[in-house]
Amino acid sequence: MQHDKRTPKPLIIILALLQGVALTVLYRSNEYGFWPGTDPVWLTSLVTFSISFPLLTFLCVSQANWRRTLLFIVPFSALLALLGAYVGLQQKPVDLFNNWQVLATFIATGLIAAFKALMYCQQYISQNAITYARLFKLSWRNFLIFGLSWLFTLIFWGILHLGAGLFSALGIEFFSDLLEEDWFVIPALNLAFGFAIIVFRNIQATIDNIASLLKTTVKFLLPILTLVSLSFLATLLYTGLQPLWETGSGTLLLMWLLALTLFFINTVYQDEAHQRPYGIVLHRIILIGVACLPIYSLIAAYGLWLRVEQYGWSVDRCWAVLIWAILSCFTWGYLFGIVKHRDNWLEMLSRVNVTMGIVVLLAMLLVNSPLLNFQHIAAQSQLARLQSGELSFDQFDFYYFEHSLGRQGYLRIQQLKQELDANEYAKRQILEDLYQPYTGPDHENQSLDDFLTYVRVWPSESSIPSDLLKAIYTEYSEERWRSYRDSHFYLVEQDLNSDQVADYVLINESSHHISAELWLPGENGWYATSMNTENPKEINTLLEAFSAEDISVVEPQWQHLQIGEVLFQVRSE
Repeated sequence: MQHDKRTPKPLIIILALLQGVALTVLYRSNEYGFWPGTDPVWLTSLVTFSISFPLLTFLCVSQANWRRTLLFIVPFSALLALLGAYVGLQQKPVDLFNNWQVLATFIATGLIAAFKALMYCQQYISQNAITYARLFKLSWRNFLIFGLSWLFTLIFWGILHLGAGLFSALGIEFFSDLLEEDWFVIPALNLAFGFAIIVFRNIQATIDNIASLLKTTVKFLLPILTLVSLSFLATLLYTGLQPLWETGSGTLLLMWLLALTLFFINTVYQDEAHQRPYGIVLHRIILIGVACLPIYSLIAAYGLWLRVEQYGWSVDRCWAVLIWAILSCFTWGYLFGIVKHRDNWLEMLSRVNVTMGIVVLLAMLLVNSPLLNFQHIAAQSQLARLQSGELSFDQFDFYYFEHSLGRQGYLRIQQLKQELDANEYAKRQILEDLYQPYTGPDHENQSLDDFLTYVRVWPSESSIPSDLLKAIYTEYSEERWRSYRDSHFYLVEQDLNSDQVADYVLINESSHHISAELWLPGENGWYATSMNTENPKEINTLLEAFSAEDISVVEPQWQHLQIGEVLFQVRSE
């Protein structure tokens, strides 16, 4: 039965308009502080549904299939919205941290999941057998239509701004003012995007030709990449793995090689199993290259294991292991096909790719759920290293917890605070200093007394010149790009040059970085000069040592050599 595949233009335009209205309301609720903008759980969930449902509908609905389309897209969009609610929960308490990483991850993985689901939805709607060749064609068609529609929308927006600028030159500001109104901007862009979808869906043959051009280009690059891969593997037999690890990014390079090779293979080999795009010689070379990919997978696994064993789990390492697992499943699946079918291994390729497409879809959904929360895994791992004694309190990366682990880091720190003894004052103070409500660079409300609450002084505040404190306060309160409330300061009085005159060192502990300045009196008042900081043990906080008064002056191991006006200093290793 031949279905009517015509694009339902009125439906898409009406849905784009409704989407624009919904997003405008949600934007205003966030800007002006009313529900659901005050609750990140509801806001993230509703924004997710308002974007995903219309977008997926735009890309696959037709005159004849709209009922089957809704049967698939509505539940999937609802699932994404539910995951969005969980992602929104990771923003709480909203006044203590900004967990932008989990939002960025949700946007990226949500898009991947949506496009994966869209391919299978389109296959379901067409009621045809699911094949990799068909999935590949649909994936690139959807991607190009989506990308070109965004490009159209950006050009449309640029033209509006150009017109507003031209009228402004004539003294007519109406159009410039209109482009600053959210009630106009958001619906206008949504309508432009919906119109672009209609245009590009009606020229699908041209879109498919662009994808064919990509395939032709990759067809010439795959043999080159395979030769590079085989040559590198042969070289490893002589050099060993040590030079690779010494680069500091050996595992990343191997995973890029795996990902790029798999992408090229799946771009070139998408037709029937008996069709070969290369002659027998190139076909065999590529077959050998594919058979060797699991070796790279094993080497990458060893590199990842070394990092996790040495440093524990982090969010980045969790992602690296997940990506490695997905790539490895492809490579081992292809190897199984080669062992079983030899030259006809492409019979296995389609089955592996169709199955792994579903695996990737599920993985992209699970990473935004409680079942695979990488921030939770990282927080638990790092806290376990602290509690087991692998890390001392002053080596523990509290900045990473506060700025990269969001709600999960916050909950684990609260748990740690409850486990501390009452007499562990220094440790408790470190934890109390974390997760303070962010006020931003609110310079109007800053005062010297407020600034001094962030400064710890040794040996006593009474010995510090008052004009020095004012000079330090003036410098840091005038930094317009940030607030001194993001830092911890230590002001130390010591005679560093043995001239029987006190010197003053200000240590700034902020943003996972410890720096120091030597403050000296001058003709125009106090001024600061930077000091080098050596931190071989990667100490992250000085509070415990400072509270224990573990402060001393150390003579340099090497004196300086001066010849004329030229000074030579020995660098510390």
